[in-house]
Amino acid sequence: MKESLRRLINTKFLVGTWICFHALIITAFLASIAVRGFNIDANFFNMLPDSTLGAAMGKADEKLSDNMEKSIFVLAGHEDFAKAREAAETAFNSLKDSDNFASISLYAENSAITEIEDFVAPYRWALLSEENINLLSTEEGAAEFVQNSLAQVYGSFTLTSLSNLAEDPFLLDETNTQNFLASIQEASTALSAKDGVLASQYDGKWYVMIRATLSEKGAAVASKTNGVATIYRVCEPLEKDGVRFVYSGTPFHSHKSSTSAISEISIISTISLSVVVIMLLLVFNSVVPLFASVMSVLISMGAAFCATMAIYGEIHVITLVLGTSLIGSCIDYSLHYFVNWKGHPNLTKTSSIRSHLLKGLFLSMLSTEICYIQLAFAPFGILKQMGIFSSIGILSSFLSVVCIYPLFPLPKNEKRVIKALKFYKTSPFKKHPKASIVFSASMIAIFAVIIALHYRDLKIENDLYKLYTFEGRVKEDQDLCAAITKYAPEGWFIIYGDTEEELLQNEEKICREIDKIQNKGYLATSRFLPSLEKQARSKAAARNLLPFAREQFAMLGYEESDYTAFLANLEKAMSKEISPKAELPSSVKAISDMLWLGEIDGKYYSIVLPVTLSPEEEYTRIANECGSAYYENKWKDFGLGLDHLTRLIIMFFCIAYAVILIVLKRFYTWKQTAKIASLPISCVLFIVSVFLLLRKSIEFFSLTGIILVFGLGLDYIIYMIENMKREKAENAGLDEEQEKTESKLEPFAIALSFLTTAISFGALAFSTFVPVHTIGLAITLGLIAAFVCTMI
Repeated sequence: MKESLRRLINTKFLVGTWICFHALIITAFLASIAVRGFNIDANFFNMLPDSTLGAAMGKADEKLSDNMEKSIFVLAGHEDFAKAREAAETAFNSLKDSDNFASISLYAENSAITEIEDFVAPYRWALLSEENINLLSTEEGAAEFVQNSLAQVYGSFTLTSLSNLAEDPFLLDETNTQNFLASIQEASTALSAKDGVLASQYDGKWYVMIRATLSEKGAAVASKTNGVATIYRVCEPLEKDGVRFVYSGTPFHSHKSSTSAISEISIISTISLSVVVIMLLLVFNSVVPLFASVMSVLISMGAAFCATMAIYGEIHVITLVLGTSLIGSCIDYSLHYFVNWKGHPNLTKTSSIRSHLLKGLFLSMLSTEICYIQLAFAPFGILKQMGIFSSIGILSSFLSVVCIYPLFPLPKNEKRVIKALKFYKTSPFKKHPKASIVFSASMIAIFAVIIALHYRDLKIENDLYKLYTFEGRVKEDQDLCAAITKYAPEGWFIIYGDTEEELLQNEEKICREIDKIQNKGYLATSRFLPSLEKQARSKAAARNLLPFAREQFAMLGYEESDYTAFLANLEKAMSKEISPKAELPSSVKAISDMLWLGEIDGKYYSIVLPVTLSPEEEYTRIANECGSAYYENKWKDFGLGLDHLTRLIIMFFCIAYAVILIVLKRFYTWKQTAKIASLPISCVLFIVSVFLLLRKSIEFFSLTGIILVFGLGLDYIIYMIENMKREKAENAGLDEEQEKTESKLEPFAIALSFLTTAISFGALAFSTFVPVHTIGLAITLGLIAAFVCTMI
């Protein structure tokens, strides 16, 4: 009676533990959804390492990326300009009222000129360009400027109104407006205004541009009605009769990667789960193991998803792709339980099966968790998510086996037979331990020889260009858009200062140096909002025009009184200064909002963005010489981040190795621990050898696979050693046939476990996304090595 009561209390406690664990995760998930919403991230840049620039600079870089990631260009092309314009207008009219766009524009409206003129007029004396300041610094230059202004007044066309000459006799408003427009024009480079739209001719076709910025709703990649999907839905039916749309911008790449990833998740999950289902049916000939195992996988993946979303507020689609590997890892525990549930008649209670397996399952889970949890501390979003996703999923599966599986009743004794077991042959090395040692040593020697012969190819290399390759229509459009617009920035200057004024002065210093090596071709906030120091120099230079003022008024037909009134109001006009908080014209604000990053951790940051290319060494030199600036090539910076993380993964490798061996030594003898310790070394040598033969570099993602093999591969040898220890204690007194059968159970379970896990990770090796492919390949190779080493 007491024993029955104890088992009942123990069962209730374990079931309660399982319920509380999952209820806590669901509660945290729902709370996260309520506060932060439901976010699936498919942005390619967000799966890459954090910036190597330091905390504050990294935040500035991240803020810029957030701004640029919502910007898109759509070009409507046709040999006939009128038809290209018509296609662009049709698309624009269908898109302009959509709440997927924070802003969208097609027309180069004349109202933009009026808006700019109204903005510059109060500050006309303070907004002269560096070129005009230098021109007015000499008497001859000032005289030239005066003559040019008169020529414009009596010429046939000016952009600005001439009704204000009494206040602006030297047409400073015209000069400043033209400078603003030229700076804005550089945002679209090769395109220029034609019949009210921005257009360019390339390779015999006219292209008309639609520019847009996605709203938060439009940028949601998990939505089938987001901005990119809306654009495709509107534009694709218009691609007929020679019309061709060109799409450019990060959102289009994110859309492609998300749809590809979702497709891959479906395919990989379906194949993995289908194979596992068939295997379970064939082996157990019962729906109970199948039902329990599938439910365990689904619950584990659901718990992993909810926990990751609750902790990070979002989950990247690549985490979901990698997370499909949980199918194999989680079923691992189920297989060991149900092999004994079905094929070990001497274990007459389900609680006995749990006790029989608990130590091996616990140590297996612990070694795997050590590896995955380490990833959660990596300074890399995808690894953090993968570490949490996998560790929670595996813990959930472990709890299901320990807490829930014993609730399933045992089959009748006559049905507790695994027919497939008769096809399993015991390893011949079991009877010849020395042969096992010789074989293992030979394999290690072969791997070492392969590595030695290819040592010149053995290098740790992280080339970001190999991680994501532009393919198909996306690649064609990206290349064509760059050719049409001549806009393909590869990097930018991140500039900082203690105050807004210092920041603007640092920007202007950079801009002056850029002007020396190229003709304009860059965007900067200071081109619209000059520093107070530059405004003072502008005013000082403009004063050199005053000696010409009386004659200028006479040439313009004004009276002496008008000249006197001009002088009376001059000092008040010159005292006006423009600040960074000024309300900019909408056409300028769109650019400034992208470039001006504002205050971050006590400093002010902004971006100067070259849109025409000069040698990167020149940009780097300018940043280094000017100080308070850094030139960043985004792709190279990510490569450096991956290099740093690769070194970090190697450190994790060593830490995991040491921690796991220390933990296992508390449970095993030195001889057993040494055998366990040799397995990771064999796995690493095998993976490296195969990668060298396949001419693949050893890089961050392959090393990530190696560290995960630690936890997954050690499971096999832990199960095998536990089985050997139990055989001596439990098989005494059994007849030869029973002993033979039961000695096969654990190796058979290991073989099934290997097949399911290898199928899951092996499926990842077929992914078209290089990081996922590399991790899947590395883990699959490592599992093969671990399985072979365990079984011999």
